[in-house]
Amino acid sequence: MSPRLKIVVADDEPETRDYFREYLSHLGHEVRAAGDGRQLVEVCREFGPDVVVTDFAMPGLDGLAAAAAIKRDGPVPVILVTGRQDVELPPGGGPVIACLSKPVKEAALKAAVESAAAGSGKG
Repeated sequence: MSPRLKIVVADDEPETRDYFREYLSHLGHEVRAAGDGRQLVEVCREFGPDVVVTDFAMPGLDGLAAAAAIKRDGPVPVILVTGRQDVELPPGGGPVIACLSKPVKEAALKAAVESAAAGSGKG
C-alpha cells in the first residue's frame, strides 16, 4: 500500500472530477478538487499537494498551463488526463510525469499516482 498522499484533482466535468476524488479517497489519500485551471492553481497554493491529477482541456487555463503555474511554486508531479489524441507535451514533459487517456481506468490511475509518489520521494 502506498503512503497517504495529498492530491488535487481538476476537471471541468463534475462526474469525472467526482470519480477521481472518490476513487483516490477510497485508496486512503487526502483529496481536494478544482473545476478549472485557475481554481487548480489556487487550491494547490493553499493545500500543498504531493500529486496533481488534471484534465488537459478546461476553460480558461488548460491543464498544461496550470501545471506550469504550479511548477513555479515548487515541484509537484502532474498526471495529465485527456480525451484528445493530439496533445503535445513540452520538451522533457515539464512537471507532467504521465498522460492518461479518457476514460481512465482505476488501475491506470492508481499506477500513475504510485509512480508519481515514488518519483517525488513520497512512495
